[in-house]
Amino acid sequence: MRVLVLGCGRMGSAIAMDMAHTDEVSKVVLGDFEEKKTEHLAAKLESDKVLGQRVDVMDQQATVKLMKNFDIVMSALPYGISVLASKAAVEAGVHLVDLSCEEQQWELDTPAKEAGVTLVPDCGVAPGLANILAGYGVSLMDEAEEIHIICGGIPQKPVPPLGYRIVFSTQGLVGMYCEKSRIVRNGKIVEVDTLSGLEKVEFPGVGELEAFYTDGLSTLLRTMKGKVKNMDEKTARWPGHAEKIEAFRNTGFFHNEPIEVDGVKIVPRKVAVSILDKALKLGGEEDVTVLEVDVTGKKDGNNVEHSFVMVDFFDKQRRVTSMARTTGYTAAIVGRMVARGDIRERGVVPPEIAVARKFKRFTSELVDRRIRIQEVSRVKRFL
Repeated sequence: MRVLVLGCGRMGSAIAMDMAHTDEVSKVVLGDFEEKKTEHLAAKLESDKVLGQRVDVMDQQATVKLMKNFDIVMSALPYGISVLASKAAVEAGVHLVDLSCEEQQWELDTPAKEAGVTLVPDCGVAPGLANILAGYGVSLMDEAEEIHIICGGIPQKPVPPLGYRIVFSTQGLVGMYCEKSRIVRNGKIVEVDTLSGLEKVEFPGVGELEAFYTDGLSTLLRTMKGKVKNMDEKTARWPGHAEKIEAFRNTGFFHNEPIEVDGVKIVPRKVAVSILDKALKLGGEEDVTVLEVDVTGKKDGNNVEHSFVMVDFFDKQRRVTSMARTTGYTAAIVGRMVARGDIRERGVVPPEIAVARKFKRFTSELVDRRIRIQEVSRVKRFL
């Protein structure tokens, strides 16, 4: 199996590592606009299978030509340019698994089907693994009614000033907190304030956290339309985080409109992102990722609930963050499933659809990587 990994950041590195350590993979090419990143990662992985090269996905024809040499492309590119990789993959006739999902990618469904290509969008931890668990839970029922997801990547101990450390981009984090969140109520998509719906949650080995609405349902908004009455996704943080972020947001620190300070116009959000990027940058802290997916509905005339819980810790041996493990390894497993033909659907195939019939194989590969999902099912008989 020949694999092309686009994007050599934290998540792309985890994907590349997992691919390089898998026997069925014979070649891994690391592609990034910054060639030094590819060289550094290739040296770090210490594998004869791996080599790096500069790739500019803005050069569509060069990207298409490169992709034709591979069985699967893994995209860990930033939001805004990942769709370019999807377009190139369709033209090259090669399958692609993406950590993100852009609205334009849905327009590629018909062209991808005609080209015999599978595109799996938003295939990380949440969205991604969370969606797979939700889809599997729904498949176990005659009629699904509700899906509730809670996920968070946090330091193992709360770290001042916000009890948090950045595992993705600070700009993306601030943007998430400022946007509305889409949830489903009584079968209809509604928008709520991000950070609202605050509740206390408990995870084994971690303790009490808080969770609040964020816009993380992603592809489930399409695939579960008309099937599930109520559905939401919340982000977990150490207690007190939401209150502090809300204070920043409500006092205008995250505004995009310029203000004048001593005769100079500045954009508050740019200043806030710059300051927070330094204050929240991940240092030597070891992280933990928590995930809970609850699906309720009916089976054989009974009320049924399926709950899935994951608590995953920093890999001390390989020095890989839990967020990179749960995001990158999830994508890598799905990528290999597509490449070897376990997943045969063509077009834009969300992870909850792609993995549905191969769920046990998927989770067994997670277990091989010490990522374990605890499943609890309850049946309540009608009186």
